[in-house]
Amino acid sequence: MKSTPLISVVMPAKNGERYIKESINSVIAQSMPDFELIIVNDGSTDNSSEIARSYKDKRVKVIDLTESIGCYPARNVGIKNVTGKYICMMDADDISLPYRLESHYRFLEEHIEFGMVYGINQYYPGNRSFFRESDYENIKVLFLEQCYLCHAASMVRASLVKKHDLFYNETYTYASDYEWQVRALSLFPVSVINELVYLYRVHSEQISAQKRFEQDAFADQVRLQQLSFFGIKPTETEKMLHLSFLKGIADHRINAKMIDLWIDRLLEANGRMQYYSQRKLQNFLHAHRYIYINQCISAD
Repeated sequence: MKSTPLISVVMPAKNGERYIKESINSVIAQSMPDFELIIVNDGSTDNSSEIARSYKDKRVKVIDLTESIGCYPARNVGIKNVTGKYICMMDADDISLPYRLESHYRFLEEHIEFGMVYGINQYYPGNRSFFRESDYENIKVLFLEQCYLCHAASMVRASLVKKHDLFYNETYTYASDYEWQVRALSLFPVSVINELVYLYRVHSEQISAQKRFEQDAFADQVRLQQLSFFGIKPTETEKMLHLSFLKGIADHRINAKMIDLWIDRLLEANGRMQYYSQRKLQNFLHAHRYIYINQCISAD
């Protein structure tokens, strides 16, 4: 095998001894063997580092941080050390199915117009898969509401990461992956292969369980940040309206007329900026209007 791998897998790990062996094994078992696995030990106080270093496979590389800096800063450390043509993220408690790397690699090799590709993830344990929209213009619109795609089930061109300095903005703490993806979507087209490639482990120790409210607060910042694509600097009242509308949270301060005026403003602004497909944005906003109005009726 040549010294420079085709694919770099970045895996931050903090106190992950319970699951990390299964995660590492899932990468080693890939049908495509031309990769490096960069494990960034984020100041673990358990045996995570020892387990990772027990592998004699030269493709497994461990970076030990003397103290914890956080998941996304640790991912940034990993990105700075990649040597592959493509980069994919993986969490130290999840599982990549055997054909994940090969599937994504072949897609990006055959479709040079896309900068990144996603696969489908499934909650684990469980059997709920998340089949997703593959149209780039629709994906951009759907990210207005939420972190629509599983970042850990994607692969991106390393050249674009370097060109655009695509590192995680650590100020978003528990929603840095959401902000990273929104930024990436503004820079190059992405697509989705509706093929199950990743098992997302659900357990009580993960950030989305322990820091659910904090994560949603940072995600709100990302939702509001995307108003810059419309050229809108919202007032505090508009921030409240926009978030309630997108999230379908009934608020007695908001009525149908306010929603209609906000939709009109977003469509008018996008008509000038031309960032989103006007038709797809319009469909999205009117669908959310229907959901919000019905939510208000239910609340009454």
